[in-house]
Amino acid sequence: MTPRIYVGQDVHALAPGADCALPAAAAHHVAQVLRMRAGDALTLFTGAGGEYSTTIARVERREVVLRVHRHDPIERESPLSVTLVQSLIAADMMDWVVRKAVELGVAAIAPVQSARSQRVPADRAARRVEHWRQIAVAACEQCGRNRIPEVLPLVAFDAWLEAHAGSLRVAILDAEAGRSLASLFAAEPPAAVAIGPEGGFTAEELRRAGERGALPAHLGSRVLRAETAAVAALATASAIAGDAR
Repeated sequence: MTPRIYVGQDVHALAPGADCALPAAAAHHVAQVLRMRAGDALTLFTGAGGEYSTTIARVERREVVLRVHRHDPIERESPLSVTLVQSLIAADMMDWVVRKAVELGVAAIAPVQSARSQRVPADRAARRVEHWRQIAVAACEQCGRNRIPEVLPLVAFDAWLEAHAGSLRVAILDAEAGRSLASLFAAEPPAAVAIGPEGGFTAEELRRAGERGALPAHLGSRVLRAETAAVAALATASAIAGDAR
């Protein structure tokens, strides 16, 4: 499979027949990590849609120059636009959820702090979000997506509900709910799915979410770990939307 590199929208001269120098970080990855050489094929994408077929023209100490062949407008986005509202969990598991959510076609990821979630000091929150955004980029490079899902700033779960639950159809996972997430998506797909931390949302959080219009739903008869629930919820939505066909 041809390696794929995200170059952002600040790269100019991405036109057929033109030569293009990779940004410094991408050039280092191509030359020093992937060990690619002149003549190797490389696919670029900017996040604005489609991808570019290129060949490495030359590799120098601090520069990698590509020859652009063509732009392919291909998209690999899910037919369903859904935001994953993920309560913070252990750092490695949170990274894993972000990566898998992107692979499963999520439109956006909203990290939130709920009553039982992991805590992130305010002075470190921006760095964690930027870290997740880089994971989202790497996941797009791996899975073939040409549009980068947005990773939103970290906020309290109540604040997210206050800002969005009144305007979005939101499903909130509750193991004791009377209906399944699959039935919600089959009837009228929610625009967002809220996943609790280890231990789930508290009864008070579920009550407040319900008051704001959130729809409780379960994922079956078994209690899943938080990271498993996120993947199961998105896979369920994806399957019902026809993304796996």
